[in-house]
Amino acid sequence: MTRPFLAVLLALLSLAPSQPAHGQNCVGFTDVPQSSPFCANVEWLKNREITLGCGTATTFCPNDPVTRLSMAAFMNRLGNALTPVDLPQVFAFPATVDTTSLQPVMCPMIQSHVVAGFPRRAYVTGAAHLSSPAAAIAVAARILMSTDNGAFWLPLPGSDHVATLYPGSNPPQAISLAPYTWVDLEVGQSVRFAVGLARVGGSGTTMTASCSLSVQIGNRNSASSPLDR
Repeated sequence: MTRPFLAVLLALLSLAPSQPAHGQNCVGFTDVPQSSPFCANVEWLKNREITLGCGTATTFCPNDPVTRLSMAAFMNRLGNALTPVDLPQVFAFPATVDTTSLQPVMCPMIQSHVVAGFPRRAYVTGAAHLSSPAAAIAVAARILMSTDNGAFWLPLPGSDHVATLYPGSNPPQAISLAPYTWVDLEVGQSVRFAVGLARVGGSGTTMTASCSLSVQIGNRNSASSPLDR
């Protein structure tokens, strides 16, 4: 089994499409030319640290055979690269929410997640649990993302939900957000996710609230993003 064959096999297993290569050599490997039809597959493997070379970081040894032990290591690294990451669910949120204004309130993750190695895709879902308003109010909930440690938040498309909250809600009324809306993440981004709540018209009141958020970081098979760029 040669390394080019292994590169094609692993790339097909992960459904990675071909990507254009850059530079005279393929992602820094002096023994794989940019023009090689296998370059995009080799690049995909290197980005995910399934292999970083043979002996040195500048050689891929494309014609060397692969032992069963080496194949086991490659397949194990492939599995690790494709295994989703579940972010810790740690939140900062006030127990009582003042909705006398239309300004949104946040239920953010305390910790940020740094995207390393290769681009990822985040799948996010959440819910808000609200109760005890003094009067019926309409409440909007959405999932938001920040890439600057919470200084600025952007809503994720498809996550908006509006519900009417009535007095004396017991048990708390749940507002479920979009099941697994997703957003693509780039290498180097530091991301935080949050549930945002806001009153929609009507008179102001207060309510008690809690929230839940599920974030799973998965693989983006179509992304190339060489390590040496």
